[in-house]
Amino acid sequence: MVTNSSRYGLFIDPQTQGANWIKKKYEEQLDPVRSITTLSHPKFKDMFLKFCMEEGKTLIIENIENEVDPMLDPVLEK
Repeated sequence: MVTNSSRYGLFIDPQTQGANWIKKKYEEQLDPVRSITTLSHPKFKDMFLKFCMEEGKTLIIENIENEVDPMLDPVLEK
């Protein structure tokens, strides 16, 4: 479903099986410094989100609690 969808994926993954699969599948697209982060990182918007959107890189946001930040709505609605 993830590989054939026209929208970006949002995983609820308490056992990290999905995260491990994504990290292996998109290993070549993941920048080791700027591709895996959390919403609470102080430079999330500028360093991570902006970089990945401009460069077409995969971005993994881990440990999202109960609600997704509204700042991500336009990205998730693609």
